[in-house]
Amino acid sequence: MKITILGSGTGTPQLARNSSGLYIQSSKVKAIVDMGAGTLRRMCEAKIDYREIDLIALTHFHPDHVTDFISFLFASNYAYGVKRTGLINVIGPDGLKQVYERLVEIFGHWVVPSDNRLRMTELSAVEFDIFEMEGIRIRSAPSIHSFPSLCYRIEADNVSLSISGDTDFSENLVNLARDSHTLICECSMPDSMKIPGHMTPSEVGVLATQASVKQLILTHFYPPCDEVDVLSAARANFTGPILKAEDLMTIELDANF
Repeated sequence: MKITILGSGTGTPQLARNSSGLYIQSSKVKAIVDMGAGTLRRMCEAKIDYREIDLIALTHFHPDHVTDFISFLFASNYAYGVKRTGLINVIGPDGLKQVYERLVEIFGHWVVPSDNRLRMTELSAVEFDIFEMEGIRIRSAPSIHSFPSLCYRIEADNVSLSISGDTDFSENLVNLARDSHTLICECSMPDSMKIPGHMTPSEVGVLATQASVKQLILTHFYPPCDEVDVLSAARANFTGPILKAEDLMTIELDANF
């Protein structure tokens, strides 16, 4: 499995950090988790063809996680060259279909992919749930953020990747991520600037240790996180490998790690 960070930032505009976005490529599936502003541009920079995306997973509906989903839908009707004919699977928490219906009310048929190619699946916002398609299995759990919000565990190619989405410290996430190969976890603010609904590096380190994950990747940084040493703060509570996400960073996840 290969992952590419398409956005390691938040809703605060930053030149080096787009809003949230993550690309995941397994042997059978090409997926995007969240599509904040700038995701499609980062995909172009990373030479990722939007026409080949099989699955989009949205953690919640804040603008810094969904804005480019609108642009993706619009672009899906204007693909030049080889035209995509396969399904576009979209998953997200309860309310996903209503959000999409509102987008259609606003933008009309321009955001309705042709040939009935869009398949939307809602996952429970109050209990653990599961989504499966050929080559990939995704487990979800409610997170502690605005309602509805989810965190995900993606299993493919004998690798398990857990993704926090936006959340405060969460026992659900501990249980979902347990023994994961890698946890990509939000780390919005330094320890001295804790805000509800988000985590600090020390909290992320504790959570990763409780979940017994092998590797930790910190992401979703507000600007103050680039003014302090978030890695050292996380390492105080987690002894495994830790990376600080940067836009366009690519990581190979090996099942033998």
